[in-house]
Amino acid sequence: MTERPQLVASRAAAPTPSHPNLGTPARAASLLAGTLLLANGLRQGGLKGWSQALLGACAAWRGYSGTCRVKSALAHTPFEQAFEQDRGWDGSKVISRSITVNKPREEVFAFCRNPADLGALVPWIDAIEQTGEHTYRWLATGPRDKVLYCDLEQSEPKDGRKLHWIVAPQTRFKHDIQMLFSDAPAGRGTQIKVIVACETSFGAAGYALAAAISKFSDKALLNLLRSIKQQLETGEVTTNRMRAQGDKDFLFVHPAAGATQDPTTTPATGGTA
Repeated sequence: MTERPQLVASRAAAPTPSHPNLGTPARAASLLAGTLLLANGLRQGGLKGWSQALLGACAAWRGYSGTCRVKSALAHTPFEQAFEQDRGWDGSKVISRSITVNKPREEVFAFCRNPADLGALVPWIDAIEQTGEHTYRWLATGPRDKVLYCDLEQSEPKDGRKLHWIVAPQTRFKHDIQMLFSDAPAGRGTQIKVIVACETSFGAAGYALAAAISKFSDKALLNLLRSIKQQLETGEVTTNRMRAQGDKDFLFVHPAAGATQDPTTTPATGGTA
C-alpha cells in the first residue's frame, strides 16, 4: 500500500465577536430581521409575542456579533479539509484522542499492532478473523441478533511509531484509522494518538449526521484508550458495570455472550465508529 503523508489533527477556533464567521451582508440581514422581530414581539405581547421577541433578540445578536454556532458546527475543520484533499473524499468527519501509557513505546506498539489485543478491549466486538495477509474482519452483533462485520486492511507497521487501517474498497462508508506512537516527555512512557476519519455523503446533512454520531464514537474511542492503558499498566481492565449481565453494551446493540446469533452477516454501515 502506498504510504500517504502523515496528517496532524488541529481544531478550528470557535467563532467569537473578535473572530466572526459571518460576512457583512449576512450580518446586516440578520440584524435587520432580528430588530424587526424583536420590536413586533414586544408590541404584540403575550406568549406568541414574547417568543417572537426572543427569536428576534437571538437573530439580532447573531448579526451584531457576526457569529453563528450552527454554521460553525457544520463547517469542516482545516484538518478535515486537508484530509479530504489528501484522500480524495467529498467530505469527512474526523475525531482524535490521545492518552499516555506508562510503558516503553516498543511494548505499547507490540500490543496495539495485534488486532486480537485491541478487539478484546472493545465490548461490542464478538470476534476478529484474519481473512488475508493484512486484512481482518471485525464482527459484532447488532439488532435482532444479526451479525455485522467490517473488513479492515492494516498497513505495514512504520518504524514502531504508526499503525494504519482502512476499510475494504467495496465498503459503502469509508473509514481511515491511524494510531501514532511517540515517547512521552520526561520519560513518562508512551503517548498514543488515534485519528479516526469517516467519509461523509449528502453534503451538509451528511456531515451533520456524522457529527452527531461522532459524539458516541468519541466516547467509545476514549474508553478504548483507557482500557489499553489499564491493560498494559495493571494487566487487567476494571469496569463499573451497572447493568445486569443480560443487558446490552455500546448503544445497546451487543447482546450478552452466549446469545443466539443470526448466521447471516451484513457489512457494518454506521458513521464514524
